[in-house]
Amino acid sequence: MTGRREESARESRRRLLRAATELVAEAGPRAASVQAVADRAGISRGSVAWHFGSKDGLIVEVIELAFRTAEEEYGRRLPHSGPLSFDALVDAHLAVVDAPCGRVFATVLPEVLRDEGPLRDAYIEGYERTRQVWIGYLERIIQDTPGLPDAKSLASIVFGTGIGLHTLHNLDGLVDREAAFAALKQLFGLAAGAERG
Repeated sequence: MTGRREESARESRRRLLRAATELVAEAGPRAASVQAVADRAGISRGSVAWHFGSKDGLIVEVIELAFRTAEEEYGRRLPHSGPLSFDALVDAHLAVVDAPCGRVFATVLPEVLRDEGPLRDAYIEGYERTRQVWIGYLERIIQDTPGLPDAKSLASIVFGTGIGLHTLHNLDGLVDREAAFAALKQLFGLAAGAERG
């Protein structure tokens, strides 16, 4: 009986987290009210407090899950050996931006820029872990190319560019992200070629 109850509780928690993630990805944390999450999950609203303590506790879990998912995606997409390329990093970033976790990042960012608190703390912590993945990968790419900016600066440029392009794309739909990312790859390729040559 206890095993069945525990599994039921885990399933309820998963459903609430999935519903909250969908709502946040669609319209941001404000759209993920306790009632909206409960309605979408088909579970009583009291379950949110039971499993997550509060709405903020739930949204923190959504943010943490989004960053874990992004890290897994980078891990799958970035080569661990053989030829490493800036193009692979940009392509992986574009895939993350287009995934549900990327939509969570885009909708949560305005909130965390505006207000301090647990959501901002979770976002910064997840961002820093992701940035370390990028820095580690970029360090391996540029180690044989003297004269290029350091990996930390490059990681900030690519990540910031990605956020900006995604935001502008969502704002008016006129920004062609794929073309912009292709231009970023070309710029990096030209810079790397110039330094080698």
